[in-house]
Parts: sequence; structure tokens; C-alpha cells
Amino acid sequence: MQQRLGEGTLKKSAFENFMLRMTEGTQLTLRSLERAVSLIASFKQVAVDQDSERRRTFDLAQTLNEVLDTLRPGIKRSRLQLEVAFCDGVSMDSFPGPLGQVVINLVTNAINHGFDGLDAGTIRISVDLQSVGTVRVSIEDDGVGIPTEHLGQIFDPFFTTKLGRGGSGLGLSISHRITSKVLGGSITVHSVVGQGTRFDLVLPVKAPSVVY
Repeated sequence: MQQRLGEGTLKKSAFENFMLRMTEGTQLTLRSLERAVSLIASFKQVAVDQDSERRRTFDLAQTLNEVLDTLRPGIKRSRLQLEVAFCDGVSMDSFPGPLGQVVINLVTNAINHGFDGLDAGTIRISVDLQSVGTVRVSIEDDGVGIPTEHLGQIFDPFFTTKLGRGGSGLGLSISHRITSKVLGGSITVHSVVGQGTRFDLVLPVKAPSVVY
């Protein structure tokens, strides 16, 4: 390109094609930078929220997307698919940090336990309004499922089927405690072996001041 320009042999069509490619490359770079800025902002907000259990008013879908942005690289490396279905306009007066920690624990649990022996799968996070003042956040996978004999124990401290292989047995216990004691809600599990697992968080949009 530079040689032909210097020689005066550069055709108008070649120059226009070059400029078109440059414009497309610039737009791609800008989109990548915007994505990077958005991802960094998500990491910063999640870090701020998790650094304390401060209460604030927040948009539930936005907060969940910020949390999921921090998990997407790991999900992509695991060759799993992530699907989201959030209803917009749900304003929470609660604790975004602890809520984010619960979601991280549940998604991480699905990645580490839900797809043993499987090459691929899907994790789906959805939000539904249950009634006035109550919302349900569901984390569902189409993995191997949980044996019936384990369902009554999974929220017990130190219960894990991967003892000595990276499993502490504390993630689900901590999630249960945060959900009930901090967020003022409940957490339940539904699972069928060979079909997958779903955790449901039923939460008040306004967390109680004191949870007994």
C-alpha cells in the first residue's frame, strides 16, 4: 500500500477498500475496548459489594449481570453454555454483595459438580417475580443431577462428594446461611439424576432489618 502510494499507482478502488478495512478494524477495536471497560467496571462493583455487607438499593438484573461477567471467562473455558432470563425493573433494597456470593457459589458448584463425565452442558439463571415483594432467582443446570440420598445433606457444613479433590463442603452451607440470615429468604434444591439440578432462591425485594 505505501509503495504503490509513493509510486502514484494506487487505484481509488484499492484505497477505498483499504479505508473500509481500517474502519472495520477500528470499530472492532472500539467494541473490544468498550467490552473491556464494562468488564472491569463489573469486577470493581462486585469487589466493592463483596468487600462489605452494606445494604443499598440496586437493580437486580444489573447486579446479577455484573456478577456473571466475573464468571463468564471460567464458564467459557469449561465449554459450558450460560443462559440468562431476567425480568427487568426489579429494584432490590438488600445486600448485593452477599447475594452475589450466593450466586457465585451456586454457579461454581454447578461447574465443579454438575457435569462430571460430560463434555458440554448449559447453566441457566433466571429471575421471576413470585408475588408483591418477593422474587425468585433460579440457577439450573442440565448436568448429572444429585443422588436422592445426598439431597438432604448438601446444605450441611463440610458435606462434599469431592473430599480431597478440591471440594471443601462449605459453599452450599455458606449460601444457605447467607440466604436465610442476611437476605431474609430461602433456598431449595430440586434434582433428578441424569437430568440436572435447580437451586431456587426466594427473596424479599426488601431485606428485613434483622433476621432471626
